[in-house]
Amino acid sequence: MNNLFNSQFTKQVIIGTKSQSRKKLFKMMNLKFQYRSANINEKIVKNLKNNKYDALKIAKAKATHLSKKNKNKIIITFDTSILHMGKTIYKCHTKKCCINTLKSFNNTSHNLYTGMVFMINNCLIKSYLTKTKIVFKQKKIIDINNYVEKNFKQILSSVGCYNIENKGKSFFKNIEKSYFNVIGIDIINFLKILKSI
Repeated sequence: MNNLFNSQFTKQVIIGTKSQSRKKLFKMMNLKFQYRSANINEKIVKNLKNNKYDALKIAKAKATHLSKKNKNKIIITFDTSILHMGKTIYKCHTKKCCINTLKSFNNTSHNLYTGMVFMINNCLIKSYLTKTKIVFKQKKIIDINNYVEKNFKQILSSVGCYNIENKGKSFFKNIEKSYFNVIGIDIINFLKILKSI
């Protein structure tokens, strides 16, 4: 991975994320970037329509926020959303919410979308949306309760309340397309786009 990008180039890149999962993935690939958190209020992003494109709209709002503060830097931001039975699934802040979310996924499938936005000086370079279909196993309610109780701090920042890198993988029956998209980044297309800039 060292040969993909030279150090002068990576110094020009700011990854707009506070996700530890994304940071670990970049570190594992020996990709050294600067990180910033956009810290925007996602609820006030305009024109959200409870569909797959919301992830791109929120990622673009994050990129715009960071680009205004970091001139001549390549800003890359992400947002992940889940659509399940026609509804958008948001992050949970309570154990009860996590349990109810995981129960609703039981023995069903849902679509996870990650939007990526590349921007410089407030000008859009590229945006990309990746879909992954996730099929859940049938799990006992007691197993869901135990999982949330033991892993609540880890899943609190995860859309869908599961952490595929750890014990959350026990819920998964099948993943169609990108595994890394479930972590929060379509790494193949990320690298392709970044190399084309």
